[in-house]
Amino acid sequence: MATDLRSFAAKKFPMKEPNRCYRYFGTIVRSLWLVAASGVAAGPGVHLATAEPALREVTLTGFTRARAELPLATETAGRVVAVAYDIGETIGKDGIFARLDDTFIELELAEVEVQQERLRTRVAYDRREIKRHTELARRKHTSASDLSALEQTLRDNRYELQALEIRQKVLRERLLRTRIRAPAGWRITRRNLEPGQWVQEGENVGAAADFATLIVPFALTPDQYRTLTDSDNEGIRLHLPDLNRDVAASIYRTYPGFDPVTRKLAVDLVLRDRVEPHRGGLRARLGLRLPERTGAVTLPSTAVEHSHEELWVTREDGQRLRVILLGSEQGPDGERLRVAAPDLASGQRFRLLRTFAAINHYGLKVHSLED
Repeated sequence: MATDLRSFAAKKFPMKEPNRCYRYFGTIVRSLWLVAASGVAAGPGVHLATAEPALREVTLTGFTRARAELPLATETAGRVVAVAYDIGETIGKDGIFARLDDTFIELELAEVEVQQERLRTRVAYDRREIKRHTELARRKHTSASDLSALEQTLRDNRYELQALEIRQKVLRERLLRTRIRAPAGWRITRRNLEPGQWVQEGENVGAAADFATLIVPFALTPDQYRTLTDSDNEGIRLHLPDLNRDVAASIYRTYPGFDPVTRKLAVDLVLRDRVEPHRGGLRARLGLRLPERTGAVTLPSTAVEHSHEELWVTREDGQRLRVILLGSEQGPDGERLRVAAPDLASGQRFRLLRTFAAINHYGLKVHSLED
């Protein structure tokens, strides 16, 4: 067919104006094809393409922070004897951040132990006396009132011994509370006490944070939040510019409320890959692909026709629609064009051009999609 067109063009027009004849016949071929296709439903041999929403890349920046932070407070008043860790250091396995003076508690415990030993000796003596007086009462050598008095004395001594045991537990608990504790493996972020300092009960003396797990908070619009949650949670990636690397992340928690001023939702992402140094303040960038606000769609380049300085697409039923070109991008199946029109929406189906004309230096050539 290309050879026939060139032969006819050479006879019809002078050779000094070959480009003019080529453009003329190119317009004729396209017009004939469009007239034949307009208003006709797509047949079984017509190739169709589905319009997909045009996406734009949005980059959000957040900063790493500790998963949780815990204030450290005293549970009893006293003088600070020692502080084991400074700011930035990691709490050891014992979990002791600082110790208060426990001298008087230790003395009270020693006194209670002495009293307990005295009462145990008395209880043992009372048991022997009751046993002896029981035998005497059986032989009628002592009165029943004397035996009852001994039994009451034994009960009183047992109650007093139990009270001392409870007091001992209280003192031991107070002794434990002279140790200001923090979770093992957490790092000190604030320290407000020094050895020799007097602190009150309940005073805030520092803070520790869990930097073993890093999270990145983001404030997202409803569209951004929908795109994030619709994506595969295992496929979220964050770029750390300060470390020049990408890390895997997942949604750690979503806050149920929202900011009434910005109307955004708070979401925390957790880093699933370990990074060094594991600290707060590392920049993290989250890339999201959102639909264009203009309502633009993408179509294969073979579905968009250029005619008379305008761009057209043909619906499945043959209706032509003029579109505006917004740009192009490379897709997995070739070049795709971003186009927009008032009646154009994603999900609509359009015809691919079975034949189209192209003018080159050698003349007019007709291409087919099957070529």
